[in-house]
Amino acid sequence: MKLSKHDIIFLLFSIISASCAKAQHTETQYYYTHEEAYKLIAIDSSLNNMEEYNFMRKDTWESFNLGNTGQAHQSLSLEWDDQKGFKSGMTHFDLYKFDREKIKYYKIHKPYSEIYYYMGSKRENIFGASFAQNVKNRLEYGLNFHRVLSNGVYRKIRAKNGDFSLYGIYSSKNSRYNLKLDMAFSKVKTEENGGLQVDFINDRSNLESNKEFYAIRIAEGLTEHKNFDMLISNVYNFGYYTIDSISDSLALKKFHPSYSLSYSTGTQKNTYAFVDKDATLDYYGDFFQNTDSTYYRLYYHQIPNKLSLSYSGLKKNRDSLSYRNFGTELSLQHDNIELWQNGAEFTTNNLHIATQIRSTLEASKAWNYDLSAYYFITGYNQNDWKIDARFSYNLEKFGEFSLAASSELQEASWIEASLYTRESASWENNFKKKQRTRFALDYALKKFQFKAHAEYNILSNFIYFNQESKPEQLNGVSHYWQTYFSKDLQFKILHFDNFIGLQGTNSTEAIRLPLVYLKSSLYIEGKIFKGNMLGRFGLDLRYNSNFAINAWNPLIGQFYIQDQQNMKFTPVLDVFLSFKVKTLRVFAKANYINEGLIQSNYFTALNYPDRGRTFAGGLIWRFFE
Repeated sequence: MKLSKHDIIFLLFSIISASCAKAQHTETQYYYTHEEAYKLIAIDSSLNNMEEYNFMRKDTWESFNLGNTGQAHQSLSLEWDDQKGFKSGMTHFDLYKFDREKIKYYKIHKPYSEIYYYMGSKRENIFGASFAQNVKNRLEYGLNFHRVLSNGVYRKIRAKNGDFSLYGIYSSKNSRYNLKLDMAFSKVKTEENGGLQVDFINDRSNLESNKEFYAIRIAEGLTEHKNFDMLISNVYNFGYYTIDSISDSLALKKFHPSYSLSYSTGTQKNTYAFVDKDATLDYYGDFFQNTDSTYYRLYYHQIPNKLSLSYSGLKKNRDSLSYRNFGTELSLQHDNIELWQNGAEFTTNNLHIATQIRSTLEASKAWNYDLSAYYFITGYNQNDWKIDARFSYNLEKFGEFSLAASSELQEASWIEASLYTRESASWENNFKKKQRTRFALDYALKKFQFKAHAEYNILSNFIYFNQESKPEQLNGVSHYWQTYFSKDLQFKILHFDNFIGLQGTNSTEAIRLPLVYLKSSLYIEGKIFKGNMLGRFGLDLRYNSNFAINAWNPLIGQFYIQDQQNMKFTPVLDVFLSFKVKTLRVFAKANYINEGLIQSNYFTALNYPDRGRTFAGGLIWRFFE
């Protein structure tokens, strides 16, 4: 493992700062996100899934990358871009990126900081830090940083990604005015090797003793994404004051917002680029450019302006305040978008109206609801719309269930609709708008650690990338369904956590997914060293049923269907050890320890095998000063 001097200085600074922290603060702390500002989420300090460090692991359906942390990824379930408005279509690095929607706004009483560092085989390094503080309830701010440096086990597949986010919330002395700043920056830089030239999985005569010996298909490919997003919001609140008595001689005047009027503006800059300085016709086919290099570059700049009015549900009685189980927001937003694609220019002005009606947590009702809708009046996304409804009811000891339904009409993403590459393959598609209608049911019984989910999707005019790596639209209606169950079993110190997912579609020519996906964790957990340490030791098992994996086109940054290789049934077994002392958590893990026992490996995309057996370890250290 080799770190730059800047990385070493950063880690030393973080550790020294942590060592100087005051006594640990064990009170539960919370955060919320931009999309659900009314929902407080407790900061997780358990050992649950701590060893799942590589961004692909989730509580439900997971994802594959191209055989190295930081490389392009695809989900094991249906991917649908829910982003509102203009979409570039370049979504296959999003799990590594920061954006404003991922910012965590902390509700804390004391300064909060966290550092983490993960180290794996072949110079795989992931490290970062978070910090948040509330200064006298007048200024709240926080920052988050992480970096990925991973060489990979195969040649020319190195990833070098970095992300940074920052938020600040200033409140006036009377709490009526708020000034908010949100900022996020991401840079993804990955080498592209095009996959291996030989199949050592199905033909063991091609097996090499060292994975770096395999010949690759691209020698000088490089992908680079840059995203910068900043939003400034001015909020003026209308509401009521109450007098809170602190003592017989001292009282505090406290403001409670009821209505809020806000205006926000900012900038979003996005660059997606690929270049191969030693391109060959055999690899790129119709996409080959008869110049000194084959390349693609898309850049767009978006300036949003949003005006909104919201109601928190607060009402005033004679001598007290209370909350209705009703909150609402109405907004109008204009987005100026300027786009450049390999020299071609495009400008549009999106204008949309949106509304939301929801329950309020302060009303403390057993039932909750959320109704939202938007409609685009002008611009690239003109006549796009979506209606979304969610309802949940808490039956206490009998569990909680929720129902969700949505319907939307969505313009094709830019890469689906338009490609200009000068000398090579180009298209200007006049696709119909995509439509999706979705119904979902969820049930959770916390006491028995059981969750169930079922959903059904009706997809009209679905767009996919065909075997020629070009976008194609299905005629008629596609149906997609999925269901999954998770059940955690426990007998004293023995735990057995399970997830099983099932899915299917009638459009297998366009949607290639496994019918079954299962993951299980068997481990023991308990206090050791006189109760001063919490330890966990166990096994993680994952497998999915056979399916035709997708292929990857690095030039346009898209996965497309193929019929040359299947991902066969391949159980993947990991062994891990983790422990916690106060707010320090540490883990060690051996990934895919059964490589070669059933078969040599498995493909995650056409010609892209998984890393195979690797080792990793890391720590997370949290502080409340």
